[in-house]
Amino acid sequence: MMAEGIMRTRWTQQVGQGLVVSSMGVHGMDKLPPTELAIQVCADGGIDISRQRSRPLVPEELKQADLILVMEPFQKEFLKLFYPFLDDLIFMLGSWPERNDSRKAIVKDPVGGTLKDYQKAFKTLSDHVERIIPQLRNEFGY
Repeated sequence: MMAEGIMRTRWTQQVGQGLVVSSMGVHGMDKLPPTELAIQVCADGGIDISRQRSRPLVPEELKQADLILVMEPFQKEFLKLFYPFLDDLIFMLGSWPERNDSRKAIVKDPVGGTLKDYQKAFKTLSDHVERIIPQLRNEFGY
């Protein structure tokens, strides 16, 4: 949910509209709010995710996607296993547009971690979002 909030906010600030950002989880959780630490860290960064709720994968939405970005390799492998026809659209956020799945490309989910873990994840996600916005604009013509 942090990645969704960061991307939506930064995109709106820098570009305006035109990009649909949607977050879904491979664990199947539905309608759960973000953790208090996620809300706090995002708020500290000027982003309100307090109204967001978790969603399970929605196959119809996945089929309509132009790009699917994941944070961890198991998420990529899960999607490829159950939705092999989407393989060309699935990338690690930390390496897109490359297919380099090195350890540096991983953004560890901070759920269950400390405030410091959430802050680190927020910084990493923010850095990647800032890096890819110009690439998204070029790739998809925004």
